[in-house]
Amino acid sequence: MLSARETFTNPSAEIALSFVLCSRNDSYMGNSMWRLETTLNYLARQVKSARRGEDVEVIVADWGSEHPLLEHVPLSDDARNLVTFLTIPPNIATDLQKDSPFPEVLALNAAVRRARGSYIARIDQDTLVSQNFLATFFGLLEGRLSLSVPLHKALMFSNLRMMPYRLTVRSPPLDVVSNTVERWGARMQIECTSGRPFYAHSVGVWTLHRKIWHACGGYDERMIYMNQMEVNMINRLRRRDYQVLDLGPVTRYGFYHLEHYHPYGLRKSGTHRKDNPRWLRDDTQFAPNGPNWGLADHSLSLQRQVEGPASLASCALCWTALSVPIVLTQMAADKLVVRGMQLQEATRMHCRRWARRAGIVVRALASEPPRSWLRLVRQLRESRVAGRKRQADTRMSTKETI
Repeated sequence: MLSARETFTNPSAEIALSFVLCSRNDSYMGNSMWRLETTLNYLARQVKSARRGEDVEVIVADWGSEHPLLEHVPLSDDARNLVTFLTIPPNIATDLQKDSPFPEVLALNAAVRRARGSYIARIDQDTLVSQNFLATFFGLLEGRLSLSVPLHKALMFSNLRMMPYRLTVRSPPLDVVSNTVERWGARMQIECTSGRPFYAHSVGVWTLHRKIWHACGGYDERMIYMNQMEVNMINRLRRRDYQVLDLGPVTRYGFYHLEHYHPYGLRKSGTHRKDNPRWLRDDTQFAPNGPNWGLADHSLSLQRQVEGPASLASCALCWTALSVPIVLTQMAADKLVVRGMQLQEATRMHCRRWARRAGIVVRALASEPPRSWLRLVRQLRESRVAGRKRQADTRMSTKETI
């Protein structure tokens, strides 16, 4: 069943916060339509619970769908009042995306260009936004909380948590998802590893004042492939003395990714799509896009669902009774299998390391008399320890700089 629609005339009056995200009506890495439906309906529920319906909007940039998302995403009544769709039709999308299957930078910039929030919060189409973020943002906006820099100059980024694949792959009803977040959300794994800045990992939310977006032209629209678009934008803004802040600890990492990577596989988006070239990631030209960034030269309108297709989600109670035992069993098995894979890889790396060291020692001793072997082995060991110390010092100085 197709939805009735209405064109939404965005009023000139600003509101506090615009969430922007992009998606397409396809089956990217599983049931992507369920992930989008769940994200939008969950966010609408949180906004209503916080009584911020008049202060928040959500814009979904629909990039090149043959069958528009507006007509096929089952939204709750609360979500219909909150969500508008910016449909970029295939005849426009195909020319602009070149050989990229899905240029997030173009879609998100188009949504930002038409947003009316004083602040823009970019999320993914499969990321749940909790009350923690809403409470933190409006606490900052209304002066109950404070940052180390003025809010209108802050670049606010947070990492996210991973909702288990074995749960999300079964497309559970919204009530099951909500209950899972409420009971187990704080125990879910945070997607952030050491060795890189926090903003070089998966985005939970990326929030800054709309004037900053417009000043720099948003994402670099040459980065039409995957990854590092926030890193590029942050590096450009930091050269103008804006400061990036980690919202993760403040919000208790209250963003939950509806995981779609199999636990036994490599969790890397570049295995599914082409990555952006490194020279573009490191380019720090402040405003690379020109005045028509965000498809400003295209006549695109925001539309809102009046009525839409009914959700196919099953009864929460029935789903829980039938699926939870299977999910828990699979998750327990996954832990054992993944642990075994980690041990196997650690053993393989350990053997390679000792084989490499043995080769170095053998080559060093081959041309020396036996009486000097002990001294040479000691020198090699001291050299290796000194090298480790230099690497540790370098990592520490880099971390302090960041």
